[in-house]
Amino acid sequence: MQVDDFLQETNSDLFGSAPVQAFDRGAAARLLLNRNRQLGALLVADRSVYYVQILYRMLLFKREHELEPLYEDIYRAVSPAQEIVGGGEYDLPQYRQDMDQLRDWGLVTFRIEKERLRGYRDNRKKKFRYGLSEECDQFVQWLESRLLADLEDRGHDTRDLLQDVCGTLNELLRLLHHLRKEDGEQTEEARRIVFQLVKSDELTRAITLSLIELNGRLLHFLLSRYNMEETRQVISELDSYVHSFLQRLYSLRQEIVPLIERLLQDNNRQKIDLCFTVMERERLQTPHLFQVSLGPARRAIGDRLHDFYIEDGKLDRLHQRIGASVIKVWQKLHSHLRELERKNNRLLDIGERIKDMTGLSEETVPSAFLAELLAPAAMCGDMHYWDFLQKADPPEPRRVLPQKEVPAGNYLRRKKASTKPVQSMDEARLEELRQWLAARMASEPGGARISQVSVEEFGDFARIMELARAGLLNSGNRLARIDYRLADLAGEVVLESGEQRLTLREMVVEQLSRQR
Repeated sequence: MQVDDFLQETNSDLFGSAPVQAFDRGAAARLLLNRNRQLGALLVADRSVYYVQILYRMLLFKREHELEPLYEDIYRAVSPAQEIVGGGEYDLPQYRQDMDQLRDWGLVTFRIEKERLRGYRDNRKKKFRYGLSEECDQFVQWLESRLLADLEDRGHDTRDLLQDVCGTLNELLRLLHHLRKEDGEQTEEARRIVFQLVKSDELTRAITLSLIELNGRLLHFLLSRYNMEETRQVISELDSYVHSFLQRLYSLRQEIVPLIERLLQDNNRQKIDLCFTVMERERLQTPHLFQVSLGPARRAIGDRLHDFYIEDGKLDRLHQRIGASVIKVWQKLHSHLRELERKNNRLLDIGERIKDMTGLSEETVPSAFLAELLAPAAMCGDMHYWDFLQKADPPEPRRVLPQKEVPAGNYLRRKKASTKPVQSMDEARLEELRQWLAARMASEPGGARISQVSVEEFGDFARIMELARAGLLNSGNRLARIDYRLADLAGEVVLESGEQRLTLREMVVEQLSRQR
């Protein structure tokens, strides 16, 4: 069967009560039926900008109640814009070619005004009136709406979407409670109920989109090269996700799920069906105001909300995907920090060795050290002796002994109950850092400099590094939890303790006035 024959024979029940089953039978192919496929050629053409400007100016004529402007009126209206875009003169022959191309594609229609004819040899273009086809009109309006969405994009949605969903469901149930099923002419009440129901679905879709975008940014961070600015942004987004979204989710889920269950009661289902019936009748009477059909797919919004917000539903599965990505992000950050520490230790070793070399005489050349320093990275994994003349013995075959199945034993002892409050490892490290700051740094009105710290042992260097991480990363939010603030100053400071030495930038540690 040919594709065109299939399009003609396929049933158009895609907007019925079972759209998924209709899609499985190939009903989605009818979306191409009676459509002008030359709209795709409009976007990929070399002169697409000129074509779109002509079509949009004709749309502006239509909005000014000039449905079919004259040929020369369109030319005078589009000429200034075409000359600015092209950087040159836009003459009549070029304009005629553009209009002929749009006419060949079926994007514009034209007719002749017979009253303007002056004879059978009159072939002037002044007698032609051009209008937009219905397909092209809707397509240009779609391009306009997409541009408006791009211009109005102000970044990520910072609203409390979960709270909006909860408020929308409460308002929806209130409207359903006051609706009378006996009166089928409550158009205004039906419009409000359908609006609140569709709004709850749109808010849920916005929540899903924001979570998917967050997971996408995390995966992009894993696949891209390490960048400090991007790392700070990812850590900030994770902090907002944990403290602003997850905490609100676990508190508001106990309100949202019971509201949805009340919405799915038989009495409310009948009222919602009545509202959709009223609005569908209103849509058929005014099709130019309602572009979307209120079919059974939209009437099942309540069931979709229930499947989304219940425990172990689609929302929880999204959180599981984000949680797996977060773990991989922390692993990447941890690996990067370990690599920085390794490189730092390697550079320190090389620096110490170079200082030792500067003390040697001019005749002494440490050839072995330089050869090892400049040698490529290599690992000797062969335990047998071999060289260029003597070959190594081949490896002996290994005998794999069968493993006996041994039941797993429980080696963990039961933990004793403790009266101490539960404290995380991060809170314990911050408490130790606070006690160390109180003991080693004098509290002054302007803050204490890091160069004033009395370093007594090697462990103090680790405390200083922990202080720098808590005060500089994530805008110092972690150090602020123990009422301290760290400011970076110009210049370097060298702290020494015995044979150990730490070089870092000068910083000021200031205690905040806020009490814990």
